[in-house]
This record gives sequence, structure tokens and C-alpha cells, in this order.
Amino acid sequence: MTDAIDESAPPPSVQLVALNAKLRWTCYSIRLVAAAWLVFGIGLTCWNWGHRADSLETMRKLYGLDPESVSDLAYWSSTSIALSTWALAALAVARLWRLTGIYLEGRVFSVAAAAAMRLFALTGSAAVMFDIMAHPLVNGLLSTELLAESPARAWITPQDVFYLLFCGGVFALGVILETAAEIVDEHERFV
Repeated sequence: MTDAIDESAPPPSVQLVALNAKLRWTCYSIRLVAAAWLVFGIGLTCWNWGHRADSLETMRKLYGLDPESVSDLAYWSSTSIALSTWALAALAVARLWRLTGIYLEGRVFSVAAAAAMRLFALTGSAAVMFDIMAHPLVNGLLSTELLAESPARAWITPQDVFYLLFCGGVFALGVILETAAEIVDEHERFV
């Protein structure tokens, strides 16, 4: 029996080069967007919290906070907590950077890539959970009345729930890919 050769298909090396170009472009785009998101988020947080009078006036309009009742220590402690939430976000971006680095090395379907994907998902989940827990802490530092009167949507938003669902999906995908990579590794040992 002879194998039919498809002459219209490019040689495997050409397909591999095309895949690598697509993979490189995608990985670098992901890295660029993740870094831009991080810089934008930290910058926006600094901008919002850096203007104390404007920030407290917004909270007065939204929640009825008395700006005069907020001490300097309470305000700057809240600002520090708001900024600290970005530390875990930066770690998640670093994990994503590592994952795309593994992809750029050509190890897309490897156990290392799957483990990096799971670490990215876990770090992202931790960042979101810390951010959710920081909301009432920040509100409580500014005013106990603000803490009591803040609606639940001020603590956890639909966007937070989406981020958690996304991280859960990425984690599940990492587990699936790790299992598949282990099966392939085991199969290659026997063949």
C-alpha cells in the first residue's frame, strides 16, 4: 500500500515557520496588552487616589461620606491598600509573561506550559480575591458609616465575578492540557 502525497500542502518546515510567526505575534501582543493594562491600572489608581479632595468629593456624592471626617492617616492608608492590590496583579502579569515565554520557546503543549497556565490562573484568582477583600477594608478605614452604608455592588462587582470565572476556566484548561501533555509524554516513552 502506498501513501498518497498531497502536493498542494506546503512542506512541514514551511507550516512550522508560519505557525511560529503567528505564535510569536500572538505572544508579543499578549505581553504588550498585559503590560499596558498593568501600567494603566496603576496609573489610574495613582491619579484617582492622588487627588485627595477630588476623591473624597466623589465619595461624598456617591456614598454621603463627610470629607472632613477622614484623617490623613486613614486616607493614605486606604490609598496604600488600593495600590497594594496591584502587586498581585503585577505578579499575575509576570506569570502570563512566563507562560508566553514558554510558548515562544516552542513548548506550547508541554507540562511546563500547562503548569505555568495554572499558576497564572491561581495568581489571577488571588489578585481578584484580594481586590474584593480590599474594598470593605478601604471603606472601613475611610469611615465606619461608609462601610455600613456601602451597597454590596461596591464590594464585589460583576467584573470581579467575570475575572474569577475566567481564571477558573484558565485553570481548568491548564489541568486539561497538563493531562494531555503527560499522556503524550507517556506515549512517546513506549513508542
